[in-house]
Amino acid sequence: MEPLNYILDFPQLCMKYGLGQLTETPEPVSGGFLHKMYRIVTGQAEYAVKALNPQIMLRPAAMGNIIFAEKVASLARSQGINALPAIESQGSCMHEVQGQYYLLFPWMEGKALPSGAVDMDCCTQIGRVLADIHTADFSALLTGQQAEEFIPSAVPWQDYSHRAEQQQLSYSELLNNSLARLQGYEKLANSAAELLQDNRVISHRDLDPKNVLWDKSGIPLIIDWEAAGTVHPMQELLEVALYWCGFEAGEASQEAFRTVISAYRNQGGKVTGNWTDVLNLGYQGKLDWLDYSLRRSLGLEVTDEAERQLGVSEVIRTIGALDDYADFIPICLKWLEYELK
Repeated sequence: MEPLNYILDFPQLCMKYGLGQLTETPEPVSGGFLHKMYRIVTGQAEYAVKALNPQIMLRPAAMGNIIFAEKVASLARSQGINALPAIESQGSCMHEVQGQYYLLFPWMEGKALPSGAVDMDCCTQIGRVLADIHTADFSALLTGQQAEEFIPSAVPWQDYSHRAEQQQLSYSELLNNSLARLQGYEKLANSAAELLQDNRVISHRDLDPKNVLWDKSGIPLIIDWEAAGTVHPMQELLEVALYWCGFEAGEASQEAFRTVISAYRNQGGKVTGNWTDVLNLGYQGKLDWLDYSLRRSLGLEVTDEAERQLGVSEVIRTIGALDDYADFIPICLKWLEYELK
């Protein structure tokens, strides 16, 4: 696929949407793996600008999904959740210049918890925030919507492996040796998704430490809502507990895990479910990310060579993360049995 590059024109963006004249050179800032983030300063204000990945914006559902997600963020904020929705201009959160789409936010001072750090107070606050999101009233966003039909995931792992071998990518042997496990994880996730599809809420769906900014008073601001949508509440609870207990850094704290779940329950969140099914459903997000990373690394969905190389590194990391998660499930079941007995 021919790369579809970012077309960044911040002066035109500022002029078109009345943001004021730039007073400093736009500064790249750290963000997620999908889009590019910048800090811009004008004579009127400071902004965080998210330049949306042009390749992703080609997807038929991308525009609608992001607009819906920003409505979730706005409605969450109106119900007392400290969320940061995108700025609306001319009746929309989408800002467009020369076919390049942007989301704009007021620049907020705050710091994310460092990668791998575990903080019990943060765990308590995040458990409470998640319960507040899960019990918020998003019914206004469901008007006229029908329940999604369950469609089993069917990723072409074998085809990806063949392409990687042809391109002599560094992970080709790793992927080939992982095919049977990946197909097994996908089967478990599909079975769990079908069993749990009727219990879903609207939520953030990416509430990991990088998407929470803490101010000097220790108050969390929930950012990056563009993944918001429907999710099984217990799947997200366990996912968030694992994010904040240090699991992804390789040293999971049982105390931190329990703290998130206890805070969620004490804040009014209901904690119940078939935990084996819920944990098997947890494979799905990682498999989806691996699917995207493979397409990125193979040049099937990419904007430039740097993104392609990012895809390569994420393939390697995500295969490892899936195997680590599979190994951790029996331990997590014991933690849950202890926490909920």
